Parts: sequence; C-alpha cells; structure tokens
Amino acid sequence: MVTFAQTVRIDLAYKGTGFRGFAENPDVRTVGGELRKALEQILGEPVELTVAGRTDAGVHAMGQVVSFRSSSPRLDCERLRVALNGMCSADIRIQAVTPVADDFNARFSATERMYHYYILNSPLADPLRGDIEWHIPEPLDVDAMSRAARLFLGEHDFTSFCRRPKGQLEQPLVRNILSSRWVPQTQQRIQFEIAANAFCHQMVRSLTGFCVAVGLGKLEPEAFEAVIEAKSRAAAPPIAPPHGLTLKHVTYGEPSEQDQ
Repeated sequence: MVTFAQTVRIDLAYKGTGFRGFAENPDVRTVGGELRKALEQILGEPVELTVAGRTDAGVHAMGQVVSFRSSSPRLDCERLRVALNGMCSADIRIQAVTPVADDFNARFSATERMYHYYILNSPLADPLRGDIEWHIPEPLDVDAMSRAARLFLGEHDFTSFCRRPKGQLEQPLVRNILSSRWVPQTQQRIQFEIAANAFCHQMVRSLTGFCVAVGLGKLEPEAFEAVIEAKSRAAAPPIAPPHGLTLKHVTYGEPSEQDQ
C-alpha cells in the first residue's frame, strides 16, 4: 500500500503510425493521452506525465521513458504494468514500471537520447514495412552520407536544422552530438544512428534530410558548415518524413563517448 507520493518510471515502446505524436492534443489520438487515461483509470487519481522525448506524429519508439508522481493506494508497479498492457491498444507496450528516486525526471534527468532512422534504398518499396522506413528509389552514396554524418559530431548551433518552438524566439538551439553514423543493414537497407544530450524539434529528421541530399549528389558533405552558419531553416534541404524515425534509447547517468 502506498501512503506517500512516489515517483514512478515507465519504459515503453510504441508504433507511432496511428498516433498524432506523444503529446496530448484535443480531439486527436496521442500516445500520452491514451497512457494518461489508462493510468488515471487504474490509479483513481489525476496523473501528470513527463516524457523523455516528445515524438511527432508518425514517429515510433523502442525505448521511450515517462515519469509521474502518484500517491494512490492502488499503486503496485508490476500489477500496473500488466494492467496498462491490458488497457492500452496493441501499438503501445509497457516494458517496465519502476519506483525511482523523488528527483528523477524522465526529461531533465536524461543525459543522452539515441534515434535511429531507417531507409530502404531500392527500386521498389516494401509494402510490409512502408510505415516504418523511408523508401528512396534513387541510388544513394552511403560513403558520402557517412562523411556528412561525421561532421555533425560535437557542439553546434542547430538553428538551421530545427523547428523553433512557438513564442520562444530567444531559446538557444545549441546541442552536443555524441555519435552520428550510417550503418548498412542489408544491401538495400541503411540505418542512421545519432545520439545527443538533447535534440531540437525535427532536428533528427532535418539532419537525415541533409544526409540524403548529400547521398543523392545534391550537396557536398562540407556544405554542413555553411548551413550551420546561415542559422536559417531555408538554408537546409527538406526534412525526412516522420515514419522512418524511431526513438531507440534514453540514457540516464554517464553518456557514451563521442565517436572518433
């Protein structure tokens, strides 16, 4: 029985195809909205969720983390995990529910977030995986894309590669990229792996779009510096579509070392 306020961590995965993102919005289906409603029904109290990464509409997650505070006497973490998986739709799965220290915050305690972006580079799309990968029929120069990805490493002002939050014109958009690389999965499938202390809105998709422009021969990898210096979204190529993006993992504690 819980008689005091307990901070709780939820680890979850979801397929974002049928959701309008994580954050709640009126009259649309969101991951956060569905999860909160299920929690409140089980616990019998209002719940306020904090999320590690506010994924956009169509974006997926394998390692999302949510935290909340509860003083409900109904709180039993293992029973809550089972109940949530019974109440939430099949495209959300709760991997773990854990009591954590009072100062834990899914967003602000995170030291690293890793995203993967999946591309199918073949003449024909795969109808079975079309909602989790970007199909590009034109041949891509993956070596050039890898050179571009290495230039992302370190601390930069990513104003050109971000969608600035409304009403926050002065918010700094400097981020530290800890790892960035393209990894061939098969002869036709490639995967962009990128990790940072934090990401700006649409930043991973914008960096993916830059790499694809390089891979198609529309830009040289070294154009990254000029785009960064422009501090304008107009200087960057079109962003990648959301459905190829997955939040892979969130780290709490020491982040990984930079790739060399």
